[in-house]
Parts: sequence; C-alpha cells; structure tokens
Amino acid sequence: MASPTLSTPSGAPRLQLDGVDHLAFVTWKPRATLEFYTEVLGMPLVHAITANGWVTEDYPDFVHFFFDMGRGNRIAFFYYFDLPEEGPPSDLMHRSRHLAFHVDTDQELLTWRARLKAHGVRVTTPLAHELIESIYFDDPNGIQLEITRPMREMSEIDARDADLTLRALVDVADSPRPSAEALWQRKAELIRKDEEVENS
Repeated sequence: MASPTLSTPSGAPRLQLDGVDHLAFVTWKPRATLEFYTEVLGMPLVHAITANGWVTEDYPDFVHFFFDMGRGNRIAFFYYFDLPEEGPPSDLMHRSRHLAFHVDTDQELLTWRARLKAHGVRVTTPLAHELIESIYFDDPNGIQLEITRPMREMSEIDARDADLTLRALVDVADSPRPSAEALWQRKAELIRKDEEVENS
C-alpha cells in the first residue's frame, strides 16, 4: 500500500512520503559493523560524513556512515569519538526494536539463513506469524535484525482490522486499567457500532 497523500492548501504541492531514506543507529564497533554489513549482508558502503562542532560546541566528533539496503533505502551508523559504550537493553526492548529486511520467497529466506550460518552468525529457525515468516539474528552492535518473506499479500480486510484494533487501543490505553482483554472487548463494541451504521 502506498503512503497516503496529505491534503494541502490550494495550489500547494501534495505531500506524500516515499519509503525510507535511512535508519540510523549508534555503533561502538566500526570494524565489525563494516565487515558485517558489507561481507555478511552484502550491502555496499555508499557514504560517510565526518564532523566536529556540529549543532552545538559540546556535540561529540563523529563519523556517520551509510550502507545501501536496496531500492533507495539505507542503514546508517554513528560512531562518536570518546563516547562511553551504553549497557545492553533489556531482552524485551532488544526483541522489540528491530529492523526487518524483505525477501519474496521461502527459498530466499532459507538461502539467507544458510549464508548467515556459514558466516558464524547465530540465526533462528524460520518462524511464521500472521502474514509473514521470519528469521532473526543480531548484528555486531546487538541490534536485532530480521529477514522476512510474505506468506500472503496484505489486503483491505487487514487494513480494516488494523483500523479497528488501533481505534480500540487508543481508547483502552488511556483507561485506568489497560489490558489485551479490554482491547478485545472495545474492538467488539466498535465492530457492532460499525455494523449498525452500515445497516441503518
């Protein structure tokens, strides 16, 4: 599905986002990061910026470097000079904050898994969930990465369900006791209301 086009004042160009330009992370391991993304994942290094005194005088000196993920999308890393390394995130945050790469077929997914294993990367078995099947692994910075393939196309039914789910979530998240059960109950109420409107 394309990004929605936003309405603008008459005569102004219509606004529409067009995919991802880049995602940015911090690394304390530039050598391992360079080797992993170029040699293991096969992404060309396409750009690097070196700067000091950027934004404010106390902003740390850095190198910001970019790898091409394909289709005009890039993943980028900051290496800050003299920045103390942060501790690892909790397991839940580690699993939740991840980047997923797309492939089209089951065979591509299995071939990537074999390649990662051949490079000594720990990778999960393929895991199916909802519309996709995925493998998971970490880069040298502890960032969880995913390679995923579609099990079926997303449809208008999926978009309608997502709309109902998020409408219910917004209502429930602000309540005194948010829970999955409360979300499902609110979603059922919204479905009934929508059906009443359609049948009236």
